[in-house]
Amino acid sequence: MANIDERLMAASLADRKRQDKMGAEDKERQEDAEPRSIRQRLAAARQAMDLKAKAKKKIEEKVAAPARAGTNKALRWAWLTLIPSFGLSLIYINIHVFLRFVFGEKLFCKLGEEWIPKPLAGAGGEAGKGLSKSIGIIEVMGLLFLDLVAFIIILTALGLVVMIMGWIKHPLDAIAQLGWGAISVLKSLFSMLL
Repeated sequence: MANIDERLMAASLADRKRQDKMGAEDKERQEDAEPRSIRQRLAAARQAMDLKAKAKKKIEEKVAAPARAGTNKALRWAWLTLIPSFGLSLIYINIHVFLRFVFGEKLFCKLGEEWIPKPLAGAGGEAGKGLSKSIGIIEVMGLLFLDLVAFIIILTALGLVVMIMGWIKHPLDAIAQLGWGAISVLKSLFSMLL
């Protein structure tokens, strides 16, 4: 009988230990799923935000930095080929400026920053920033001037097209206007001579 009692007590004790162990595991799972206090919840949220910020920074370093270097090189190329391209690279310069306002400075640099390499600008400190700012002011003024010249050229070309279309549509009126213009020029020349 003592032997049976000892076995029952040992089985009962083993059963309690197993239940305690399962209860402790359940409690740990609940603690992992939901932090107990507000402090623990805030710490978990901060840790998650830090991971997101680190991932975002890594993505920016791996993707945005090479893309920005490429757009810097394209902008420099556009300025250098402005004359050989008969001003057509002015289109890319204006697109670059527009996209900088749309996407920001992560992908597209300010005017003037494409000429100074990033290591040199970082090593130069305020002098490097001042140099790129002064180059940027010159580029902005040049871009505005070139845009104005391009606008005048486009308006002149459109005016010529409209004038030629009018001559094609009404050829007799065009001949009469040219003849009357020639007569008025001759009249003014004779009046100056006399």
